[in-house]
Amino acid sequence: MEDFWNWLIELNRFSGLAGCIYFVIFMKSWRRFSGVLFYILFASFLADNLNYFFIRIVYPNALYIGNSWVILNYFLSIFLFSKILADRNLLLKIYAGLFTVGTALSLTLAYDYAESNTFINVYSNITLISLSLLGYFELLKNPKVKLSKQPIFWIVTSFFIYNSVLILVSVFNNYLIFDLKISSDAYAMVSIINLSANILKNLLLFYSLVLIDKGFSPNLNPAEKT
Repeated sequence: MEDFWNWLIELNRFSGLAGCIYFVIFMKSWRRFSGVLFYILFASFLADNLNYFFIRIVYPNALYIGNSWVILNYFLSIFLFSKILADRNLLLKIYAGLFTVGTALSLTLAYDYAESNTFINVYSNITLISLSLLGYFELLKNPKVKLSKQPIFWIVTSFFIYNSVLILVSVFNNYLIFDLKISSDAYAMVSIINLSANILKNLLLFYSLVLIDKGFSPNLNPAEKT
């Protein structure tokens, strides 16, 4: 079990790096859309490795980094969805505005930055799940689309799976750590779920970059090479 745990941690640490390397070295043309995917993958890679070294060198609680990553990832994701759902910009602005106000209030009145901020985690999960469902709905308007070659399909799938898996963790994380005081061995199962979802998300975003580089259009039109 320990060997598997260590292997999973290492895989998670570098799961975002493959897409970053591909974008920087192999990507034939750098589009604004693929650039946003790169920023999301790089932010994930940076957060995972800062978290890894912070826990081992500074303090076993790396929630400072975790909360910072959730906030940064949320705004990067909203920016990405503004490219996917161009006609939903008002909704995206409302989501971002509520998140900004809610984050400020939660950090001021309810949570310390060293705690898992339930508001920012749950709000982020719910928002990105709903936007993923809107992306699926838009894809359904093009029944002739070959989904396996449609970058948008894999992008919204990555967000949908990741946030759907983690929403229960977001709700109960503080309870498990601070109230129930669950042991590190027992919490390992929660961490395995978290790490597995993050790895899958990063790999699907990497695959989306490859499809875009191969010429498949990163939009909601039928997936034909451009």
